[in-house]
Amino acid sequence: MKKNILLAVFLLSQTLAFSQYINYQFYEDFLTKYVSVEGYVDYDAIYDNQTDLKDVIKRFESLKTYSDWSKNQELSHWINVYNIYSIKLIIDNFPINSIKDISQSFDLRFIPYNKQYISLNYIEKQILSKTLDERIHFAINCASISCPNINRVPFYADTIENQLEVAAKNFINNTTKNDISRKEVRLSKIFDWFAEDFLKNNATVIDYINKYSDTRIKDSAEIQYLNYNWSLNSQVKFTTKEFLALQ
Repeated sequence: MKKNILLAVFLLSQTLAFSQYINYQFYEDFLTKYVSVEGYVDYDAIYDNQTDLKDVIKRFESLKTYSDWSKNQELSHWINVYNIYSIKLIIDNFPINSIKDISQSFDLRFIPYNKQYISLNYIEKQILSKTLDERIHFAINCASISCPNINRVPFYADTIENQLEVAAKNFINNTTKNDISRKEVRLSKIFDWFAEDFLKNNATVIDYINKYSDTRIKDSAEIQYLNYNWSLNSQVKFTTKEFLALQ
């Protein structure tokens, strides 16, 4: 009898876990079609083919969220939601040169959740930040040149640990985001804005960066912060280098 009860509990837990699994293949198909290998978005093509975006958004809105999700389930889902809705926000206001051209862009409540509407800032600060994983700052894409490049592969709960590690390493070693040498570093403003997150388990920001940097930075290195380029992370602008004039 006891074995039967344990088996029933195990099967129930497996069934619940499977029922909460989300297959983001529909999102990956969209990203593969409209995001370049370098991580730039073809907003012009999306704008001309808005049915594709509407279909993806409709699929996201049909997905169920669960209060008992694991940290990895929350991270993967809400990073994906943030990134697709940042694209939607741009298309809803296209053509523009920057997300900053949209009034209160990060505080606009246009994302349906629990019979209400939430903003990009709500996702970042009220949902993702509560996971206490600072690597979200290398994964969420705010449609700008200085933001982390958007990942062409969706985040999944069972692979997100590795995906976030890769995202951290890629962002920190990307010379368009940070300029790192042994004695001097010019860092993304992300490390300034969210310093508290990076200092949770590290004495200094340099200690954190050295976990991922290909160049070992000296403890005494001077830190400066780069201007943030809010120009649209557009594939067209990337190809024509238009964004270089928009600092």
